[in-house]
Amino acid sequence: MEQAVISRWQSCLQALRPELQKRVPKAQFEGAWSWYECLKPVAYREGTLVLEVPGKVWLEQFNSVYWPLLLPFLRQGFGNELKVSYVFPAEKKAETTSPADKQQDIPPLAPHLNPDYTFKNFVKGVSNKAALNIAKAIAKKPDQSTFNPLFLYGPSGVGKTHLVSAIGHAVLELHPDKRVLFVAAHLFKTQYTDAVRNNTVNDFLHFYQSIDVLIVDDIQELSTPNTQRTFFHIFNHLQLNGRQIIITCDRPPVLFEGIEERMLSRFKWGIVMEMERPDVLLRRDILAAKMRRENLKFPPEILDYIAENVTSNVRDLQGVVNSIMAFSVADDCEIDLELTQRVVARVVNMSRKDITLNDILKTLCAHFKVRQRDIIEKTRKADVVMVRQLVMYMAQKYAKMGQTQIGQELGHRDHATVLHGIRQMEKRLAADRAFRIEVEALEGSLKSQRN
Repeated sequence: MEQAVISRWQSCLQALRPELQKRVPKAQFEGAWSWYECLKPVAYREGTLVLEVPGKVWLEQFNSVYWPLLLPFLRQGFGNELKVSYVFPAEKKAETTSPADKQQDIPPLAPHLNPDYTFKNFVKGVSNKAALNIAKAIAKKPDQSTFNPLFLYGPSGVGKTHLVSAIGHAVLELHPDKRVLFVAAHLFKTQYTDAVRNNTVNDFLHFYQSIDVLIVDDIQELSTPNTQRTFFHIFNHLQLNGRQIIITCDRPPVLFEGIEERMLSRFKWGIVMEMERPDVLLRRDILAAKMRRENLKFPPEILDYIAENVTSNVRDLQGVVNSIMAFSVADDCEIDLELTQRVVARVVNMSRKDITLNDILKTLCAHFKVRQRDIIEKTRKADVVMVRQLVMYMAQKYAKMGQTQIGQELGHRDHATVLHGIRQMEKRLAADRAFRIEVEALEGSLKSQRN
């Protein structure tokens, strides 16, 4: 293998790495990157790059999920006419696919689970006791259909992601032969969009249909019709084959707008569980557990004050502790009740100031240089329609408004018009990366206004 080819290959991977970091959550990055580390260039001749890969089934899974992201970087490094073939350690000959290949033993799968989200680190309380018991029952016997699917809902920061990840860890510990995968709904949507663009939808389906325990986080973000239909087919296949499906959402199925009825009915096949905001006793226990894990020592009256006054979610509790530590170091002062009161007042005020439709209108109209009255009126100018649809999308996402209410506030438009506008915006956000980055910056600006 020529050194020049190896250098070009390494340059492609170096360029890919920051792009992958943008696409996947930090906790899942190393698992995703390990797929690319399994590739080994062994030859480059007549415009064809030959890669050695672990096996044929591995290659099928790689092509369905990770290959689309690598291909543009390979073309930059080796030219747009690049062709790729594969060899396997035992065979050393080009890849050919046959039905028999699918009967091979499937190699281990990176589950993409947060290593800290285990049952051991999960603090039990009244608000999560029932959900915890069911989660442990699923982990022991993931092949039983009693709790399949598990639909776990509740507001942000109550521990849903922690609990479903703990199921994944426990399944792998008790049943090491099981294929467990945790995927955020927004990542699933991105993967599907890439598969459509690269004409690899069948590979995408085959990969997800090979999972034994599929955990989908924040299912409410799976909102585009085509993505929903694809997930519906995967769901049906897994359900019919006795595979466990676990779903988290920020709302119960009955309040899930913009999704097909047949999908909602399947969500209710197993068990629907709510996780409520933690009560004061659970908040106190969560703080105490954090103290033990991180070897911190706060006076009891400070823990009591935080638990009694930070009532929104677990993330705010942890954020207060981190902020107290930071202020203590920055100001070179003791951790006392006065410091705690200042930090808590800041966090509580932030959480109580919600983003309103008016906040969204002001921010978007100022950014896109559109008059607010044009958004309300019937004008059909393309730039105004785009901003109006983005207002609808953000109002549902951040102002927690129903589609009927959004329509009434935006010029007495009907429910169907609002639903169409939201779906159009979701399609564009999925397909237009530059626009998605612009919108994410606007969302950051809106959130910062809550301070």
